[in-house]
Amino acid sequence: MIAGLDEFGSKLLREADILLPGLFNYAKTGVYVIQDNRFVFVNRYLADLFGYTQQELCAGFGPVDLTHPPQQAMAQREIDRRLSGEIKASFYACRGVCKDGHLIDVEVYGVTTQFEGRPAIIGILLDVTERCAAEREIADQLGFIRQLMDTIPSPLFFKDEAGRYLGCNTAFENYIGIARADLIGRSVFDIAPPDLADKYHAADRELFDYPGTQTYEAAVTYADGTRRDVVFNKATFTKADGSLGGLVGVILDISERKQMERAIWHEANYDALTGLANRRRFKVRLNEEIAGAEQASQNLALLFIDLDRFKEVNDTLGHDIGDLLLIEAGRRICRTLGNNEHIARLGGDEFVAILPTPDDRESAPMAAQQLIRALDSPFELNGHLVYVSASIGIAYYPDDTRSGETLLSYADQAMYAAKSMGRNCFQRFTPSLQQRARQRLALSNDLRRALGEGQFEVYYQPIVELGSRRIVKAEALIRWHHPQRGMVSPAEFIPIAEDIGVIGEIGQHVFEQATTMALRWNTPGMGQPSPEESLQISINISPRQFVTGKCGDWIAYLRERGLPSAMLSAEITEGLLLDERPAVVDTLLAFRDAGIQVSIDDFGTGYSAMSYLKKFDIDYLKIDRSFVRDLTTDPGDLAIAEAMIVMAHKLGIRVIAEGVETEAQCALLLEAGCDYAQGFLFSPPVPAASFERLLDQNRVTRA
Repeated sequence: MIAGLDEFGSKLLREADILLPGLFNYAKTGVYVIQDNRFVFVNRYLADLFGYTQQELCAGFGPVDLTHPPQQAMAQREIDRRLSGEIKASFYACRGVCKDGHLIDVEVYGVTTQFEGRPAIIGILLDVTERCAAEREIADQLGFIRQLMDTIPSPLFFKDEAGRYLGCNTAFENYIGIARADLIGRSVFDIAPPDLADKYHAADRELFDYPGTQTYEAAVTYADGTRRDVVFNKATFTKADGSLGGLVGVILDISERKQMERAIWHEANYDALTGLANRRRFKVRLNEEIAGAEQASQNLALLFIDLDRFKEVNDTLGHDIGDLLLIEAGRRICRTLGNNEHIARLGGDEFVAILPTPDDRESAPMAAQQLIRALDSPFELNGHLVYVSASIGIAYYPDDTRSGETLLSYADQAMYAAKSMGRNCFQRFTPSLQQRARQRLALSNDLRRALGEGQFEVYYQPIVELGSRRIVKAEALIRWHHPQRGMVSPAEFIPIAEDIGVIGEIGQHVFEQATTMALRWNTPGMGQPSPEESLQISINISPRQFVTGKCGDWIAYLRERGLPSAMLSAEITEGLLLDERPAVVDTLLAFRDAGIQVSIDDFGTGYSAMSYLKKFDIDYLKIDRSFVRDLTTDPGDLAIAEAMIVMAHKLGIRVIAEGVETEAQCALLLEAGCDYAQGFLFSPPVPAASFERLLDQNRVTRA
């Protein structure tokens, strides 16, 4: 068998000069031999590839002549290295220039040999134009994808199934602080702290175990040190053969959204004015504290804090001052109790505080007393010195109830009990308060229907001229005839009417009734016989009526009916003079211009501002009954009354003393120069018919 092969080989060699040219010419690969930088042989495929004949190429062409000019120097170096014997074999790729000028991509392989005793290179040339075109297309696509990735502002990355980074965009480089060239092939353990690396790797492994998508939020620190809220969106991808290739991830910055969500949550749970928890947040907090107290078998107390006379400050000094008062009151409460998370503003001037009291049942009353002292100190607000106090209700868990909602209601009821006891104090919840709260709620409901059902009646109390004892004025006072409870005291229902917003309707009713009676009693033959003895009726105006603008329509009402303005006067509290809001100032000035006289009721018990007495041309001062009551026994009260009278007369203002009950009081007031008096000495408030009889009797007596 070996002899056969040797015989075949010898025959093949004898016929090589016939077989090899044929083999080379029909090969689908370029074959060449060069010597002295010139082709000494090229096969037909190579000649056809470049558009030449074999004879043309072997007549003086060399490889460099077929090379794209920018690459000719490189090709020459490769040939020189082989012909010089520096290297035995080499490979290079370049672009070839065909006879018609178009370019093709080729790969050139060659080895150094000897031909006719001189160095030569024999090699092959491959046409890789299609492959290179495909590679360039792929490269272009990859470049486009890279450019597209880099335009994405969110960090983007790829990982293989082992968790090693395959690539990323510029945003991810900025996020991680590592160039992508340095990132490729590394894992999260190489670039993140151990705790975060474990967390992120575990998330990746979970995604690889259950291929698909994965989304989760995290707080991360960027390379520049900024702290961001982000969401990771990741998905697995597969290779061409369907096997798992890795994952692609995008990091979305949701810091603004989170900040907005936190702002919305804060707005929904905290009071915008004081920064304290609001009612919604407090209820959640209260239920959490109750659950904790129940689990630990402990007690807790709830303090319900309401500012006394806040509405007076708000109505007289304006809402801006009222807001400042609420802010400062909230700060004082927090400073006194020391735990802002347990304190809330429910709305208006109402605050609440949770006070854990595991074993000490005296801590809640002590805290309440400290709050009362803290809030009793004057508030200096934009140049105004404001005095308020606090009424506080206390309810206990679990003694009073185990329900948070009921505990809040009980503390509220206890607070109202503290107000009814004179304010500026605290009261503990008792079962009897619950009944009282139900009665107050029922009274509120009844009050809304009372006006429409005609349950109100206007009473009149005479005001006499001290020197002559002539009835010259009357004060109109509202009375409520409740169908079941009988006569309800104004001290009981007026505060409720202000709270539920019906005081304006009641005030309008009093105005219309008083106007009707004033017209009747100023008609000759109906009580007062002549214009010289005309009767004036004064009407109390709540500060809230000024704010709502209801009393501003009175002037038009009088003009439409042709009624003289002088038959009416308006009674206001002295604190209203300090209110500089346009609704108040304009109404008072309109009263003055229309001839409606103005009285300051309960003078000396509120905010005194003497300059405002002249600004609004005040006509009457009414000395409060608290100064009249002890005139005969307390020299101090007498001195105050005398000083008020002298001051008023110096300003051209007449004086009315309220609460006169004895002739001795009457004599002292007359001696002090007081102009008018009002009180039980002359008559209590009476219905219109009874007052009319008083007018007749007064006229007869004087006659």
